[in-house]
Amino acid sequence: MPNDVKRIFSENPESDLWRELLQFTYDENIKRYQKQRGIEADDICINIIIGSFLQAYEYYKSAKDSNIQIAPLLLYYGSTNLLYGMTALLLGEHCEIKNHGMRIKINDIEKIAETQIIFSDPKQGGIHVFLRALGYNINLSEYGEWRLKEFLDSIAEISDDYAKCYDEGVDVGRIIMLDTFNTPEGNVEKVYYNDENESLILNKIQDVEGFENSYLIPTTGTAFESKKKYFILRHTINGQDVSEISYSGQPYLRSAHDKNGRKITLPTIVNMYVSLFVLGSLCRYYPEKWSPFVLKDNTGEKLLIEKFLFFARRIIPNIVLDNLLTRKNIYVSEKYKATETIKLVGEHQVREIIKKEVKSQLEHERLDRYR
Repeated sequence: MPNDVKRIFSENPESDLWRELLQFTYDENIKRYQKQRGIEADDICINIIIGSFLQAYEYYKSAKDSNIQIAPLLLYYGSTNLLYGMTALLLGEHCEIKNHGMRIKINDIEKIAETQIIFSDPKQGGIHVFLRALGYNINLSEYGEWRLKEFLDSIAEISDDYAKCYDEGVDVGRIIMLDTFNTPEGNVEKVYYNDENESLILNKIQDVEGFENSYLIPTTGTAFESKKKYFILRHTINGQDVSEISYSGQPYLRSAHDKNGRKITLPTIVNMYVSLFVLGSLCRYYPEKWSPFVLKDNTGEKLLIEKFLFFARRIIPNIVLDNLLTRKNIYVSEKYKATETIKLVGEHQVREIIKKEVKSQLEHERLDRYR
């Protein structure tokens, strides 16, 4: 993911985002972009790029005006076109894709999120081709079977709704939201917990890939007024930041999955794309399962899926644009801000602050005597 950030004021982020993407439906813009990257595509590749972006736009427009009966399928088709066009634009060549690179199994599932996914064809399967284009050399077929829940629980924008929908006691999913605070010692982050989920939260924090190099050992604290308990996370001096930023601008950590005895952390765009494939396959090939769910769901799972579809429609094109322009493009106007506070400063730090202040005051008094 690009490190540079460009904040763009917009009263209609979705329209402005697509206006940026549709610049790649013009021959000269494509040639100029690829010349800057030192590549040159032939006319066939250019037509693939143009057609893919135009079709993606139409699919996304249709999905916005469609209900949940068909919206997942439209968004999956649109995202596939978008990623296909992105891949051709980045590489300057036509990549052969023979299949989706994944399939689903439903068996006797009680909830949509229990749908199983099996990955295949690491060379020419669509999901693997797109992963490589995005810079992730991952063979998902080596990690066994997955469930839709394992992708939904790794999407920050629906993490609260996920926890409410799939009431699994102390299981809080893979997303760990962070509250950032400015202190005299620099920025620190806190993660709330309670007596019931303390050990689980700590384990999930420690399951974040790269956590040990990025943070010091977590300490604990208690909010003065609410008495809420939290872990305090302080960054190491030279550690790489492993946190990510949600659509709202709030930072979070994403803990890894343990699949076939191996740790794996998938980026947001992959979690969303695979989820769209599952939902699109259900509404296209299993109407006997999908239609009753849409019409008669009484568990609240439908509301979660609808919220996911909204964020997928907004975020996937943004991530594609970020990768094409090698910067993070933020279109929202109000962003999460760090809270100014010193409540997280420990007792020893307070003593140091007082000591410095007293020393400074004494020095001022000493100088005043000689004036």
